[in-house]
Amino acid sequence: MTELAMAARPAPYPRNSLGAWSLVLGIASVVLALGAITGIPAIIIGNQGRRAVRAGEADNEGMALTGVVLGWISLAILAAVIVLVIVRFVVGGPDS
Repeated sequence: MTELAMAARPAPYPRNSLGAWSLVLGIASVVLALGAITGIPAIIIGNQGRRAVRAGEADNEGMALTGVVLGWISLAILAAVIVLVIVRFVVGGPDS
């Protein structure tokens, strides 16, 4: 065998876990309706993962970006629910 054929596999990217965690937190925030509890960490960790991709430390930008988007969607849903609850109490009163 030649030296090229026996070369070791390249080491995996050390920070790929950031994108995976962002995706998991983003899915949990939307599916489980956890809003800010997992939405904000999904956004923060996803942005760190995207930064790691740009630095060459990771290769899963799609996962990180999806986690960020899902985190923002869950926060938008949470904000809409809060607005609807406030409007309900202001317009209809607490008894309705």
